[in-house]
Order: sequence, then C-alpha cells, then structure tokens
Amino acid sequence: MKNFYTYFLVLLSILCKAQEADSLKPKLWTASANAEYGMVLPTNIHLKSYPHKAFAAYSFEFLKQTNGEKDWESLYNHPQIGVGFIAFDFLQNRQMGSPFAIYGIYNAKIKQWGSLKWYHNINLGISFNSNPFDLDKGYYNTSVGSKTNMFIGLGTGLYYEIGKHFDLGMNLKFNHLSNGSLKIPNKGLNSVTPQLSLVYYPERVSLKKADTITLNKEKYNTLEFSVFAGRKDAFYKGERRDEVKLYDGFDYSIYGAEAFYLRQYSAKSAYGIGVGITQDEEYNHSMYVSDSTVYQKKRFSKNQLLFSVIPTYRLMIGNLYVNVGAGYYVLKKTTKYDKTAFFQRIALQYQFTDRLFASFGINAYDFHVANYLEWKLGYTFSKKVRK
Repeated sequence: MKNFYTYFLVLLSILCKAQEADSLKPKLWTASANAEYGMVLPTNIHLKSYPHKAFAAYSFEFLKQTNGEKDWESLYNHPQIGVGFIAFDFLQNRQMGSPFAIYGIYNAKIKQWGSLKWYHNINLGISFNSNPFDLDKGYYNTSVGSKTNMFIGLGTGLYYEIGKHFDLGMNLKFNHLSNGSLKIPNKGLNSVTPQLSLVYYPERVSLKKADTITLNKEKYNTLEFSVFAGRKDAFYKGERRDEVKLYDGFDYSIYGAEAFYLRQYSAKSAYGIGVGITQDEEYNHSMYVSDSTVYQKKRFSKNQLLFSVIPTYRLMIGNLYVNVGAGYYVLKKTTKYDKTAFFQRIALQYQFTDRLFASFGINAYDFHVANYLEWKLGYTFSKKVRK
C-alpha cells in the first residue's frame, strides 16, 4: 500500500508539471471581423455607365502569430499568417452577382508606437458566385467572364490596442477579381475601400527580438528545370466583327519548358535569368469570319515554338518563393492582332523538398493584361553554396 501511494504521488507531480507547462504555452492565434464600404473603380465602359458604384463587404479571418521558431519568421519580423472568408454585396448592382472568396493571409507589422501599430497585408485566394458577362441574360458587364475568379487583396492600416484582448483597426484596401483570361471578357473588377476591423487576442504575446538571430547565412547558386501548362480564351479581333457574336472565339492550350539559373545574394533575395520554349496554340492559329461565323485555321505549315529569355527576381519566405520576371520571345513573328513579344510574370513557388517544387502564376502583357494562368512543376538539379 505504501508503494501505491508513492507511485500515485509521483504520477500526480508529473501531471501537475505537465499542466503547468501547458498553461504557460502562449496562445498564438487571433481572429478578426471586418467590414468594408467602398467604390468599384470604373475601369471599363460598362462600369462607367453605372450610376451607383458603391459596394459593401464582410469578412472573417483566423490567423496564427509566428514566434520565430523558423528562421524566416524572425527575418520578416514575426508576421501573422492564416485564412479568411469574404462576402461582397454590390447593393444596387445586383446583376454583378454576390461573390464570396476564401483566401490565404500574410499580415506583417511595419512599426509600433506604444499601443498604436501599423500593418500591411496581402490576401490571395479564389472567389465564387460572380455573374459573368452573358448577352443572353442581359449581363453586359465585361469585368468578369466566369463565375469563378482569382481574388487578390492588398491593404495597409493602423490598429490600436483597446483593453487586454482587442484591437480596433482602420485599413485602406484594394481588391481585385479576375480569371486570368481563362474566360473572356476579363477586364477585371477593381475596388478601393476603407475597412474597419475588430481583432481578438485570447492572449497578448510580447515578441521580443533576440540580440542575435541565428540564421543560415549560406548563399546558393541554383539551376532549376520545370515544365508548365496553361489555358486561355481568345476572341476574334479582325475585320467584320459586327457580323459575329461579341467575344466569340476559341480556347487554346499553352505548354512548355524552362531552365533558370539563380544567384542568391541575401537571406531574402535572389536574382537570375532563364530560357524557355513555349508551344502556344493561339499563336499557331488565326481566326476569320465566314457566313457570320468565326472559324480558325493553321497559321503556319508547321507549328512554331516560341523561345524566350526571362530575367527574374526572387523573394524567399521560408519554403515559399515569390518570382517576378519580365521576358521576351526571341524571333516572334507578329501581325496586327498579335500580342507583343514582351511579357511579364509573377508567380508563387513552393518547395516541397530541397529539390521538388510547384508554382502557380500569371503570364501578362502590357504590364496589366492577363494572358493566361500558369501551372508549373519543377526540379532543382544543382544547389551549390556560394564561395
């Protein structure tokens, strides 16, 4: 019996210590409720004709406060990351639908003065339930051509700590909906709006910067190879357009391969250059009108490949990379209705392992017109430490 009591007391002391340790573990999550009331920007002729351009939006976000467990968290000043849901109400413009979006969040503090904090945030996700352009239904707005679109939100604002658990915030936001030319028309729906936020912290965690941050200071030169594919909707732009239905055309596939050499010059950044080969079905076909119908035909006797040179900058956030590049299709033969030989690209790349990665991005031209969405799979052949 004496041994039983001894074992019981030992077990009880272990459990008490475990509970005490758990109680000391900080609660790093936070949640916010947000409301917006702003204006749709009149960026096309149909939006300009709307007498009422106001809209409202309501969102809820759940975030985790990073605490420096990983190198990149300390490097980027302990940002918040999470997921959110937003619903749009276009008030008197019901023909635009009632889109809602699910998105990822990157929220980073720029500066703090006592109880006043300045943040900037980036949202990226997918929206649903838009009313696309449809002549038969009388939806003439050319902003979006599909029910499903990309959602991008950019914002910055000030937050003030009120009490032990709450912040009150005021942001200025820019929202964008588009489908990356998967379906035409795709002029994009843009809006600017103030946003009021109420943020709940179950526990305020003081994140102190260490005197020294232990980071992997090794820099690398990498050689990467990848294959990519995309899909886009193109419409007829030539003569006799008044004889056919507006935005009548064809869907085309794009696929190719690229190789990049990148040189890392800091813990956050790298730069380099790439070369690519692209098979673009739109480029290899032309459209014409006959009997009030749009047809397509082969443009060349044999399919022509597009060869590109692509200088690129890379921002590295842990295993997530942001690649920004501007390229040129060498020897591209252009006619009146061809897109320019210059193109731009922005993409998110995730490293699943030290070698394997996947990427998703937008290929654009004229610095604002989406050409197609691009899905990519790749392999890092060489990753050498710079000497």
